[in-house]
Amino acid sequence: MDKTVYIALTIFFSISLLAGTGASFAANDNSYSIPLINEDLYVQSDGTLHVKEVIHYSFIGTFHGIYRDIPLTGSQQITDVKVTSTGAYSNYTIINDGTTKRIQVFLYSNPQKTIPITNRNVDVTIQYNFLNGINVYNDIGELQYKLVGQSWAVAVGKVIANIHVNSSQGVRYWLNPPYYATNSSWNNNVLQITSTSIPSGQYFEVRMVIPKNQFLASPINANRINQNGLSSIIAIQNDYQNSLNFKTWLYHILSVPMLLALFIPLIIYLRYGREPKIDYNAEYERDIPTNDPPAIVNAICGSGLSKKIGKPDMDGFKATIMDLINRKYLIIEKEHSDMEGYGLREPMFLKVNANQDSSTLEEFELDVMNFLKRFEENGLISMDRISDDLSDPQIADSFRNTYNSWTNDIKSKFLDDNELKKFFNRKGDSLLKIFGGVSLVVAAVIFIFTLNDSLPAARVALLVSILLGVVAIISIILPEKIAGQWTTYGEEYDAKWHNFKRYIKDFSLMKEYPPESIAIWNKYLVYATALGAADAVKKAMELNVPGEQLEASEIYMFYYFGGDMLLNSAFNIGINPASGALDTIDTIGNIGGGFGGGGGGAF
Repeated sequence: MDKTVYIALTIFFSISLLAGTGASFAANDNSYSIPLINEDLYVQSDGTLHVKEVIHYSFIGTFHGIYRDIPLTGSQQITDVKVTSTGAYSNYTIINDGTTKRIQVFLYSNPQKTIPITNRNVDVTIQYNFLNGINVYNDIGELQYKLVGQSWAVAVGKVIANIHVNSSQGVRYWLNPPYYATNSSWNNNVLQITSTSIPSGQYFEVRMVIPKNQFLASPINANRINQNGLSSIIAIQNDYQNSLNFKTWLYHILSVPMLLALFIPLIIYLRYGREPKIDYNAEYERDIPTNDPPAIVNAICGSGLSKKIGKPDMDGFKATIMDLINRKYLIIEKEHSDMEGYGLREPMFLKVNANQDSSTLEEFELDVMNFLKRFEENGLISMDRISDDLSDPQIADSFRNTYNSWTNDIKSKFLDDNELKKFFNRKGDSLLKIFGGVSLVVAAVIFIFTLNDSLPAARVALLVSILLGVVAIISIILPEKIAGQWTTYGEEYDAKWHNFKRYIKDFSLMKEYPPESIAIWNKYLVYATALGAADAVKKAMELNVPGEQLEASEIYMFYYFGGDMLLNSAFNIGINPASGALDTIDTIGNIGGGFGGGGGGAF
């Protein structure tokens, strides 16, 4: 899989995942919505606020009724409650729940009021007088009323409100937050307000300063406050608007660089990730391209785009064992009749060849030999016993230490940083990972701050932060071969081994141009193991090599009798144990502090 295909698939699956997490599916057959609330507020001279609400419900499924919660503070109270309904029969009850007055309305399909409603639209009209909600200061009167409170269980699709006052002369008003208002205007002495959809958990309020001459000298049903209020209210509203303007500006400022940052990975790739052009154009390689040990070939050209260059993996470890078998440092012991069998499959045994001078071996090869010797019994090493013993946590830990030593010895002797620079330039990948880490932190911080902010500009910043977070995560998990770059030498080296792998996996080529001897076949099998293609070579050998020669090939017999399978089983246990892998001003209310509001739901 080349880089372009890998990037395309990564982006496709990431977008699919993002779209999947954003999709919602109804898990319950019963649902309802509130497409509209009509409200009429009548400000009376004694400080009473008469409220009339017509709540339009749309029910899908069966429901027994609705409830309307009205919060009360201090001396506030509601009186003269009346409830009627259109589209259903109803009765109601009022429940005092601490500081909240709950109006519970039962809805029925029949006049006998025995059958609940199912699949219908119902309008519920609630009227009441609100006492001690309007504030009367020394200089002005104030209505600060939440047309929609934060406690509605579902979003309110639209609010149409009419605020009736004695006269519009001298009245000033504000709508908080202003971005929920789509229109407001005076029609004689009635302020008409229309809103957009109010999400559940958000509020929408009207704040109105009314000349004091519209109230009685002693408005008995108003909340009297012995101080001037106008200048403070204006200051609060100005500060609020300034804060909204600042946050809007800030979110826009943050969104622009985040949007631009989405293209940084592409820039890094174009600058550092594209491979150099080389003169090598061969379609396949019949001969072993280099004389490097199979573990080195595995570390540089191992299977998979996600393979970290310069870091050998289990294919390289297995290939090291098979190379030791092929070079006769380890031999397969066929005389094992005195040994106890393991299961139905013929047991596999190895033996250290005493006639070979192990002092000529590299340190990483000695790591493997010394590990295998720990399982030696009566001069034989049982692969089954290794597989069984590695399930022991202490032995598995010992193997992990051996594996780490083997890896470190390869890197220190053959593939240190200076040597790896001959093959691969990691600068692009390093820059991509730095970008990913920084961007993920930035995206997370902005996501947290904008998640519960209803400001429209916050929605934009939230969306961009999600996009940036996705790009950041992709940048972190992308293999180093995407943004990193082969050197000219490394590109040719990798291309030759890639073409050799192509050759050994192509049965038709192997048949047309077979190796000239069983010794070459054996060497193919060793390097095929390092490249993750051993099965292809084993099958090709069975198709092209006479049976008697196969039986004489110890490395083939090792593979044939399940040696590779046992290595996989044993080392996967050793490397991957159950725990994981190796490696306000006085009494003047502030914004949103108005009375009324509350919320409601259905049952």
